[in-house]
Amino acid sequence: MTAPLRARPDLDVPASRHTLNVADAVDQGRRGTASWVERELAHGSKVFYKGWLPDGRRPDQHWLTGPAGPRGARDALVSGQMEFLDIPTAVERSGGTADGVIGLYRGEVERALDDQWPTIAMTQESPELPMADNPALVSEYVTWEAGFDILAARWPVRLLCQLSVPLESETSVWETVAVHHRDVVDGFWSATADDAGVWSPRGDLDAHVARRFGAAVHGALRAARRRDACTDLHIDLSAIDFMDVSCAQILMLAARSAPDDQQMVLHGGPRFLRRLFDAVGRPVTVRESEDAR
Repeated sequence: MTAPLRARPDLDVPASRHTLNVADAVDQGRRGTASWVERELAHGSKVFYKGWLPDGRRPDQHWLTGPAGPRGARDALVSGQMEFLDIPTAVERSGGTADGVIGLYRGEVERALDDQWPTIAMTQESPELPMADNPALVSEYVTWEAGFDILAARWPVRLLCQLSVPLESETSVWETVAVHHRDVVDGFWSATADDAGVWSPRGDLDAHVARRFGAAVHGALRAARRRDACTDLHIDLSAIDFMDVSCAQILMLAARSAPDDQQMVLHGGPRFLRRLFDAVGRPVTVRESEDAR
């Protein structure tokens, strides 16, 4: 049996996190996921992969273990460092409910920790769920994806969720980005949120990503409203390199649609953003921060 890859001492093991990788093409998504899995194998993590397995195929015939996959994936599958589960099988085992899905993942985490793996990496392919026709499924999906944050907060777990835009309905893309607003990687822009709830988009925001950016903004506003203390959404603008009129307008429209008791508080950022916000019409629910954050 092939020995599992050992962690490289020169690699800093990242903290637990739950990330969404957005791709405009299947091949683009695979490259990003392959890179992520390869890093996790090099870190010495136990890797659990949920994917779509073509009919009649075995896990060792999946793209992940082929030429397009990460280096060492095939050996890791043989050694047991990586395990593969077909998504239909995962749905069957979980019953397709939020509690069932989280229970399935939690069981894998506990088993990996019992086997003395120091960290656990979990990833799944784009869900390909017909959420546009099923509001109940939207609610279940949002609940189970949000549940992954609890796993990452409790254990040394890193989760990578994949979104292949061409494979999904508009509702699926919107809800998936909205629920992952805390940690989104989408081409030339990304977004994170710190422990204090400050939401930080970064990079280039243009018309190509405007709808997905809008979904992330609405997800951040929705999450802020669930907080007990302050429901205002604080946005750190300092890492935005470029924003066009479409994304500026989406940000201001999102603020305008918020309840009367919720404000959008802007921190830092280039001067051109202020002029852009004023040009598209800054609502009264948007205010500048008074601190030096």
